[in-house]
Amino acid sequence: MRYLIVPTLLLLLLISSCSDGGSSRDNVPVAASVMDAELKANMVRFVPLLPTGENGLLFVMNPGIPLAQGVTVAPDLTPGAPPFSFTFAGPYDGNGDGVDETTMSGRATFASDPDLSWDGIEGQATINVSNPVGGHVYHTDLTFSTTATAQSVSGSGTFTDPLTGNTTTMSVAAGTPLVMQPATGQAGAVSNACGYSVDGQLNLDVAGATGTMTSLWNFSPDNPQVAVTGASFTDISGHTTTLPDATVDLRCGGSGTINDWEATFDQNYACLPRESGQARLTITVTGPDTITIVDEDPPGSGDVKTYTATILAANPRAVRGFFIGGPDGNHYREDFNWTLAKDGSSFSQISFYVYTEGAKTGALGVCMATATRQP
Repeated sequence: MRYLIVPTLLLLLLISSCSDGGSSRDNVPVAASVMDAELKANMVRFVPLLPTGENGLLFVMNPGIPLAQGVTVAPDLTPGAPPFSFTFAGPYDGNGDGVDETTMSGRATFASDPDLSWDGIEGQATINVSNPVGGHVYHTDLTFSTTATAQSVSGSGTFTDPLTGNTTTMSVAAGTPLVMQPATGQAGAVSNACGYSVDGQLNLDVAGATGTMTSLWNFSPDNPQVAVTGASFTDISGHTTTLPDATVDLRCGGSGTINDWEATFDQNYACLPRESGQARLTITVTGPDTITIVDEDPPGSGDVKTYTATILAANPRAVRGFFIGGPDGNHYREDFNWTLAKDGSSFSQISFYVYTEGAKTGALGVCMATATRQP
């Protein structure tokens, strides 16, 4: 069993549960409170989808595997294109419901041959998402860069709520991209967006029938709380009201418990350098914050390893762990973060690995995976 990106801006839009940080809302118009609450309710529902969105690009960068779906990857033949550059375009089922609601296109350049090594990737992507009932709901143009430990993303996108008609525009300046890495729980990498540690500022503007609202979301990798500042609401008559600053908690807490992990899951993974496969994971709870995983890769092979993972702070649906893989004399260590879906039906993985011995010592890799609960 073995990280990258797609609609990151969309998924960062859709996160959080809010507290007012002690500020009074007595003078806030009802329309402003309703719009603010709607935004935050959408956000808290979708934060577990962040790693699911991350899966897409890495999957399609492994052309020919089922996880790549209908997206076509081809060498970039544009004059002057750097070595190991590719174009990609096509339909994609981002939520796994059997409907290709997403189309993606763009260019990506690897720092080295993706069939042989992993030294990073950068590029641009355009993503559109449509709802079969409500029509077009999302568009983004973004620039991304992923290294051996983290990724950065900048750009802008719009999301239209099919139910309310409100349109949210989100933007991250190119000079100050959002930097995302798997949370480790240590200083400088605390969880502040489910299993992720995010650093940077996201601007959100919402427009609807009652008026417009703007706010700045400030992420710090040293703080599990996210600060929402500079928020204001302008009604349709042109009157502007300043909203109180707030702190938000984007971790996967809620009503879940560590017991939600106990099940058998079938996992599909894809990595760079290019590799893909399946595993069967049998998970049991073995402590107040610990799960034990029996990993058979591939299923039915009898090739089994056992390892553990621990919940991240107040995140019962986010865990972190590692395992040692590879044959004797050629071992690697793979550190992973898993995020469990709200309904417990599946989880997503982001992981990085490094060879610790043999001819490949120091060589790196990155993997993402999705796993589905079995009856």
